[in-house]
Amino acid sequence: MKLKIYDGAESIGGTKIYLQDGNSGIFLDFGLNFQTLSLYFKEFLQMRPTRGLNDPVEMGILPKIDIYRHDLIPSDFSLNNFEKIKVDAILISHAHADHFGSVGFVDFNIPIVASPITLSIIKGISDCGHTQLGMDAFYSSVRERGDDSRVLTSIHWKNPESLASRAVVYTQKPDGKLRDFMNRHPNESREVHYKEGELSDIPFEIRSYPVDHSIYGASAYVIEGDSIIAYTGDIRLHGENGHLTLEFAKNSKDSSILVIEGTRTSREEHQYISEEGVKDKIKGDIDEAKGLIIIDFSARNFERLKSVAEISHNLRDFVITEKDFYMLHSLKMAGIDIISPNLRVYRALKSSKEKWIEYLRMNTDLEDRYVDPQDIRRDPDNYILAFSLYDMPHLLDIKPRGGVYIYSSTEALSEEQSFDFITLHNWLKKFDFETKGFHIDSNGKPVFESGYHASGHAAPKDLIRIIDIIDPDIIIPVHTLNPQWFVDNYENKTKIVRNGESIDI
Repeated sequence: MKLKIYDGAESIGGTKIYLQDGNSGIFLDFGLNFQTLSLYFKEFLQMRPTRGLNDPVEMGILPKIDIYRHDLIPSDFSLNNFEKIKVDAILISHAHADHFGSVGFVDFNIPIVASPITLSIIKGISDCGHTQLGMDAFYSSVRERGDDSRVLTSIHWKNPESLASRAVVYTQKPDGKLRDFMNRHPNESREVHYKEGELSDIPFEIRSYPVDHSIYGASAYVIEGDSIIAYTGDIRLHGENGHLTLEFAKNSKDSSILVIEGTRTSREEHQYISEEGVKDKIKGDIDEAKGLIIIDFSARNFERLKSVAEISHNLRDFVITEKDFYMLHSLKMAGIDIISPNLRVYRALKSSKEKWIEYLRMNTDLEDRYVDPQDIRRDPDNYILAFSLYDMPHLLDIKPRGGVYIYSSTEALSEEQSFDFITLHNWLKKFDFETKGFHIDSNGKPVFESGYHASGHAAPKDLIRIIDIIDPDIIIPVHTLNPQWFVDNYENKTKIVRNGESIDI
């Protein structure tokens, strides 16, 4: 048995871990490495979809392996020197792009394995559109070479073969609602030719376990071949499902190899903050607030959204965007219904409606939940808005006069992200908002206040607890900038495997 890390050993995300056993192989995640991506691309400087695999391979965002879609190969691009490996499936730990965001490049004959909740979220992300090439993991428009064969164009959507989809394998049996949702494209004129595989079809013995993370549906895996390998994905103990992470650890006891994330081993530890502690902090601010409240939390952090909905119950209407509502509908199709009676949807002033919004209108109570910017302007004390920086232009329609803004998400991790907070600060200052969760200091730098955000990753002391329960023979750290932490704490067990390196097990 061989383990090779193609990406994600020396970065936070971009995880691509390959396991080979004889003539069979699987990937543990196939994520987008935002650290590498940000070296060359940003918001208005993107990889070119018309060049298919050329840009991500040339810039080191994809490894040179022969597993990719043939419709993404322009005429001046060759896979002749690419490493040939057998891939029977890709196991996805959860629906964050740094773990699934490059699957869309992979040949559609290779199925993805994930929990029903993760698959429903990935499907919802694709349905809402605006995803870059590679994140269309479940289905994608097929490309063909244009008049200039170096340039790829999408086949017209009315062509029955214009949409390709891959087989999915559920780690737990889904119900009929989810199957119907997975089969349905929000554009009624298109069809998703959905295929469902079986876990038994994959030539490894695979067990999946739900774990706690900052997105619902996260899974860890135990894979048995010649050896037993446990893979954590992203985990924590301090969310509402922390007990599930401990159950995974107990069920993984005595695994030969533990591949474990170490996100927080490279970060300065402040006080230990749980999701329940964040909820209490936000509740205190909401109870005291006057005027309009805006709260900003991580995209698809449904646990945080659920907390704010519970806090605001019988106090204010909680207003989310149409895209957020679509994602909640996707969750509902997978059996998690957190759509509360006081949840409303912001009616954005725009000239046209996307197909997925029309789908919501036809299949949900969206119309009854809409709230107009004028309604919020007339009675700001009755509303909490879930808005981020990119929703700030809506304030030009609401025209608030003061209020409270609560930032409940991650700190800026780069200089470019720090600039975003300066822009956000300018918007809030323009409309006289009191800011909670961060402020701009005298040097023009964002300073983040403790207590408003709980990490999606295990603290070092919790990593030790998890490792000690599993008690593996070998520890392989990934998803970390500080693998040395594992050496310092488990010198005789830790094996550092860097990107491009492999070990025989």
